[in-house]
Amino acid sequence: MIIFAKNTTRDMKIGQDIICINDKFQAEQIALIPNRPVEEKMYTVRDVFSTRNGRAIHLDQIKNPNLEHPSGLGTFEPSFSVDRFATLNSDEVVVEEEVVAEIHL
Repeated sequence: MIIFAKNTTRDMKIGQDIICINDKFQAEQIALIPNRPVEEKMYTVRDVFSTRNGRAIHLDQIKNPNLEHPSGLGTFEPSFSVDRFATLNSDEVVVEEEVVAEIHL
């Protein structure tokens, strides 16, 4: 079991492990972005920056081909909103203890 908390933008740091909490994309996004995060999977932050839509990140595990910028001024790699991710509540991953009952025959 992984314990995580909803992120705050100041929590996101390059090299930090995070978990995807929202992998729902619009049809247009799916058509344009072939590689997308999957809910409940862990990723590592590659870059953190501001966009016209808010704070965004690139992930070490996901790279996408560049797209033409809507302004016509070059290309960009698609990014993902920080709101799609949560930071770990601590630096540890908590593993639930498994209790195995002995069977006496």
